[in-house]
Amino acid sequence: MERLDLDLSRPPPLPGTVEECHRVIEALWRALGEFQQIQARVEELEEQLALGSDNSSQPPSQDSPKKRAERKGKRPTGRKKGAQVGHPRHERALVPAEAVDEVRHYFPHGRCECGGSVAVRGFRPHQVFDLPEIRYRVVEHRVYEGRCGCCGEKHQGRLPDEVPRGQMGPGLVAWIGLMTGRYHLSLREVEALLEEQWGLRFSLGAISQSQIPLQAWLGPVYNQIGEAVRKALIAHADETRHYRGRSIYWLWALTTDQMAYFLTHYSRGKGAAGELLGDFQGILVTDRHGAYNDHPQDSHQYCWAHLIRNLERIAGRKGQAGEDGERLLRAARLTVHYGKLWQQSHYPSDRYRRRLERLKALFRRELEQAAQRHGDNKTGRSCRKLLDDFPRFWTFLDHPGVPMTNNTAERALRPYVIWRKTRFFSQSHRGDCFRPMILSLVETCKRLKIGVYQTLRTICAQGMAEGEVTFRLPLPEPQPLPVASPAG
Repeated sequence: MERLDLDLSRPPPLPGTVEECHRVIEALWRALGEFQQIQARVEELEEQLALGSDNSSQPPSQDSPKKRAERKGKRPTGRKKGAQVGHPRHERALVPAEAVDEVRHYFPHGRCECGGSVAVRGFRPHQVFDLPEIRYRVVEHRVYEGRCGCCGEKHQGRLPDEVPRGQMGPGLVAWIGLMTGRYHLSLREVEALLEEQWGLRFSLGAISQSQIPLQAWLGPVYNQIGEAVRKALIAHADETRHYRGRSIYWLWALTTDQMAYFLTHYSRGKGAAGELLGDFQGILVTDRHGAYNDHPQDSHQYCWAHLIRNLERIAGRKGQAGEDGERLLRAARLTVHYGKLWQQSHYPSDRYRRRLERLKALFRRELEQAAQRHGDNKTGRSCRKLLDDFPRFWTFLDHPGVPMTNNTAERALRPYVIWRKTRFFSQSHRGDCFRPMILSLVETCKRLKIGVYQTLRTICAQGMAEGEVTFRLPLPEPQPLPVASPAG
C-alpha cells in the first residue's frame, strides 16, 4: 500500500495536478479499507476476550478472574454470615432405641440436700455417634487331602463355589470400585487408604487387576441401563472430551431423571451419536451439536440455555448487531419465563400457551429481520443458522413435559469432568470401557437413591459365587407425557 507522509503539525500542501489528486484519493480509499479490516479484527479480538461461561460453551472453571468476580458478585444484605435469628431449627433425629448399639445409664443421687429421697421419673437421651475401630477380616479356608488306605488313590477337598479364588473378597473389590468410580481416587490413593484405614497392603498391580472381573460383572447391569434409557419417552444427550494418553476420545451420555448411560467413543460425529441412541424413538433433548440431527426434527428439543448463551454473544457486539442481539435475548428470556410458568401450571392453562405462540412468532420475525439486515457477516450467518434450527427450539409446545434445557445431561457429565481434571486420563482400552460402566452404575444409583456400595457388593458377591450376575436395578417404567390443551 502506498503511504502518505503528512506532517500533522501544519496543513498538508494541496496537490498540484489532477493525477496527484487521483493518487491521493486512491491512497485514502486503500487506507480506509485497511482501517476497516483492522477495526473488524479488533472487534473480533474484543469479543473473544469477553467470552465466558455466560455467552459461550466455555466451562465456568475457565472463566477469567474478572468474569468469576462478576458471576459471584451479589448485593450485600447487611446481615451476618451463618444462621439468622428466628430461623427454624434443624436437629439430627434420634436413632430408634432398637438401633442403638449400647445404652449407658446415669442416675441422679438418691437423696436430696434437703433430706428427701429422689424418685426417677424419666430421662433425657443424649446420643453420640462415633466410628468403630477398623480392622480387616481374614477367613482361612483349609483344603485337606488324603489317600485311600486300600488302593492309595489321592483324594482332595474343594472350595465351595461362593469362596473367592483370589485374595480379595466381594466387599474389598466393591470398596475399590467405589473409591475409584464414585470418589475418583487414583490407584495410589486407594493403595494408601487401604493401608491407612484398614491396615491392608496390596500392590498397585493387584488393585488394578481386581477391577478386571468387576468390569465383566458390571456388564449385565450396564446393558440393562442402556436398554431402559433407550426405551424412555424423554432422554437428554451430551458429550465431553475423554483422553487416553495423548489421544482425544469422547464420553457420551444419554440420561433421564432416573437413569444415566455413558459410552466412550473415538468420534464426536453422527456415527457415535447413532451408537449412543441406538433404537431410541422418544423425544431427545440436546444442545445444538449437529451429530444429533439425524433424530427426527419433530421429536428433537434444543436447549434454551445454550441458545441464550449464543444470543448473549451477539448482544455483546457493537452497533446494530448488539441491538438486534438484545431484542432476541429479551424474547428468549421471556420464552423461558412463560415456559416455566406453563409447566408449573401442569399445562391446562391456555393463557401461557397463547403467550408462547406469540413469542414464537415474534422470535422468528426478529430473526428474519436480523438475518436480512446483516447479510453475509457473522451476525447474519448466526441468525440464518438459528432459522434453520428454529423448529427444534419449540418441540416442548407440541409435547408438554419436555424440558426446555439440557441440564439433566450436563449434571450427569459434571462428576466425570471433575474426575478427568483431577485424575487426568485412562491408559488403556480396559480403562476406556470401565469408566462408562462404573459411571453408569454410580449415577443411576444416585438418581434412584440406592446405596452404591451395597449394589456393588451384591454384584461382586454374585459374580464370585455364581460366575453370572442376575442382579438388576429397579428401573422405572416409562410414564406417559401430559396432554396439552390447544391454544385458544
